[in-house]
Order: sequence, then structure tokens, then C-alpha cells
Amino acid sequence: MFQLYLHQEQVIGELRQGLMDGHKRQVLALATGGGKTVVAAHLSRSAVEKGKRVLFIVDRIELVGQAVATFHALGLQVGVLQGDNTNYSREDDIIVASIQTIRSRAAPDWVHVVIIDECHILHQAHIKLMETWNALPFVGLSATPLRKGLGKYFTNLVRGPSVRWLTDHGFLVPCRGFAPAADAVAEALKGVKKGTTTNGYDYLEADLAAAVNSKELVGDIVTTWQERGENRPTLCFAVNIAHSKAIRDDFEAVGVTVGHIDAYTEAPERKRLIQGFRDGDIRILTSVNVLGIGFDVPDAACLILARPTLSEALHMQQMGRGIRTAEGKRDCLVLDHSGNTLKHGLPVHFEVPDLDDGEKGKAEKRKKKDQEEFILCSHCGAVMERTEMTCQECGLDRPDRRPKVSYRDGDLVEFGAADEDIATGDDARMLFYRRCLGVLVAQGKKPGAAYFLTREKFKGFEPPKHWRGLLPDNPTPEVARWIKSRNIRWAKGQGKAK
Repeated sequence: MFQLYLHQEQVIGELRQGLMDGHKRQVLALATGGGKTVVAAHLSRSAVEKGKRVLFIVDRIELVGQAVATFHALGLQVGVLQGDNTNYSREDDIIVASIQTIRSRAAPDWVHVVIIDECHILHQAHIKLMETWNALPFVGLSATPLRKGLGKYFTNLVRGPSVRWLTDHGFLVPCRGFAPAADAVAEALKGVKKGTTTNGYDYLEADLAAAVNSKELVGDIVTTWQERGENRPTLCFAVNIAHSKAIRDDFEAVGVTVGHIDAYTEAPERKRLIQGFRDGDIRILTSVNVLGIGFDVPDAACLILARPTLSEALHMQQMGRGIRTAEGKRDCLVLDHSGNTLKHGLPVHFEVPDLDDGEKGKAEKRKKKDQEEFILCSHCGAVMERTEMTCQECGLDRPDRRPKVSYRDGDLVEFGAADEDIATGDDARMLFYRRCLGVLVAQGKKPGAAYFLTREKFKGFEPPKHWRGLLPDNPTPEVARWIKSRNIRWAKGQGKAK
């Protein structure tokens, strides 16, 4: 039996209090890593101990098996209502059902509690069930309860701990995000049509697919991963099948083993690819709409965002695939070729809003929130909040003004990478110089290279001669990565010159 954490006990208590207050339709907002299924299992066990039966509804077929395994681990007798796998009886404590099967068949009417997993994906079959069983308590589970009008069907929202809290307390790993220039992304997306999609109001796929094939927007995904991806197990989110396969082919052309998965991938092949990814035989999985909800491989430590989206929920679902903890995993690296992190931020920036009741004023207010809340570090290209004065990635102070945007040959770029004057204190430059010394000494290389590296990093700045007497500072992974990336670019330049 699973042991509940304190934050899980607290949300269970709040749900019970909500029921006592008369709320028969409640949403539990619990982030990835917060233990939604574990909480649901304990709620179910508590109901069973009182002689009640539970119906647990999932949105996708692949989630059925995961839920069944969790409930079995709690010692519950579990039935299944899912297509040809249907097998349940009145003796079962809980029935795990897919909403697709409920849509085509009648749900068992002897249950007393209904739990809807991923309730932000609310089907008409859900709504019909809630209207028919209006006396039963319903609990919706979601990490991103952002759906427009969700508040018309649920009257109470219970918020679990935030992603930031879960990260700070070790339940999730932190993210390090690098993104292309915001102005370049906005320019490339200007002609892309928007409208109602399966993700809500978003870019229309046909137009979007054409736009992301622009090297100026997405950059050289393969080269960027080679330079910054650290050979990590990686998930890539693409726009459509052709886009995903093109990314796969480009990677395989340079010897990286990649698997492509889409909605038409047969179950045995999908299982083989995912197992290959788990085993390390496949380094990258690229997909279209199938590696979001329900994909649970915590070893994934790098994400490639190649699908621009206006949907904060979709963005957070994708980001959630990389922030689960795993042995030896210190963080998740996000290579953003879509501009999504500049629109929506990193996982720690997400906060659960009140449930949307469908009123236009509230929806418009959220839609019009400041799109420049997130910016890029002018030195390392990391995503940071506009209010931050120091980059958490490289430790350098941000400029007093927003520099001009520069981008070259589709690379992921840095603000302030052109020949403009960078307003940065000498202390930051000196620290970078000393950290370069630390890396060079550790690698057994000549310390004089620190002069040229610092001059290259800070355009127009000449390290003073007396710095030659400075002692090395502890080498940091960030500075080491920058030097490695710079060396790769230099080597490639030499190869082209030949």
C-alpha cells in the first residue's frame, strides 16, 4: 500500500470538506509528480471501506492499464470497462473505464462515486453522465484545469502544491530552458491562421506545419541537440506526421537512433519503440500528440519543443513529460524551437487559475496576459522571468535595456549576441573569466585561452592584463557547456572552410 505524503493528505482533506460543504462536483488540480492517481486510489479505497463502489474514467486507452495497476497495488478488486477488454461485476470495488467505451455502452449504474481523470478534456459523454447521475459526487483530476467553461460543470477547485513547491521539495526535477529569439518566432508565425482545434483556440495545423519548416524559426534541431542536448534521452514534440518523420530522418542521418510515434502507430510497434527508449537503444522519441498525457518514462531528461502552441495546457502537458524524477537525473533540459517557453514559461512558472465559467470577460483577461513575461538571457539564451535581474543558468546580470535580437542560420540564439554594447558589471565578466580558467585548468589546457573566450563572450570587452594573475574559480557545468558549444561551432566552421 502506498504511503501518502502530507500534501496528498491535505488535498484529500480539502476534497472531503468540499463534499461536506455541498460540492458534488469538484476538481483536484495536482501537478505532474504530485500523485493524482495515488490520491484517487486512496479516495477510492476510503469509499470502498464504507461499502461504496467507484467508477474511474480515463480519457485514453493506454491509461487504463496504469490505473488498474495502481488500484491493484492498494489491494482493491478492479474491473475494466474498455472495448474488448471489458470484464467487471458488482463484486468489484472499482471499475476503470475509458470514456470512449462509456460513450458507446451504458456505464454500470450501481456505483456511488465517479472520478474523472484528465477532466480538462471534458467529453459530451462526461457531461451527459454528470447530468444523469446528478446526485452522485464527481471528482475531476487535472494538472491543467484550464478548459474554457469547466467551471460550469464543477463548483469547487482544490489546488495541490505548485510545480515550484514540488520541485523545491524534490518531487520533480528543475528545468533549464533555451529558446529562439522571440521576435523571430513572432515574425514567422504572423501568417499562421488560428482557430478552434482539439487543443482549443490554437494555430491551425496546415499553416503551422508550413511555418515550422522554416530554418529561421526552428533552427537546426539536430545541430542544437548535438551541441546542447548532452546525449540525453530526449522527447521531441512535432506539428504533424511529416514534420516528425523529417526530424527523425535528419537525426538518423547523423547516426542518432530515433523512433517516431503517431496515432496510427500499431500497439506492438509503439510498445517496442517505448521499450527501446527505456533501454537506451533509442535516444530520441519524436511524436505527434501521443507523448503527452499518459506517457510515463521518467528517464526522459531533454525535451525538444518543435510545435508552437497557444495552449498553455498543451505546453504544460508536454513539459510534464520531462520533469519527473529518476535515478541520476538532476534536471530537464528544454530546447525550445517553438517559442512556447516565452509565451507560457517553464513548469515552475505555472499557477492554477480559478475555474473558467465560460464568461467572455474572464477568458479574455487570461488570454491577454502579458506575453513578454518571459525573456532570454542576453548571454546564454536561457529562459528567465522579466523581473529576474540575474540569470539562474549562467549567473550573469541581465542588461539594463532589452538588446536587439540577433539570429544566424537558424541557430538557437542569444539576445545581445551582435556587436552592441552589453551593460554588464565587471564582477560578472571577471567571474566568467575565472570560471573559464577553472574549466581550462581541469582540462589541462593553456589558461591564456580564458582571455579569448571572455572577449568572445562579451562583445567589445577586452579583459585587462592584470586578470592574468587571477586564480581559477570552480568550473561550472554552464560555463563548460558554453565552451564546448563554442568549440563545436569553431570546428564545424573549420570543416566548411576546407
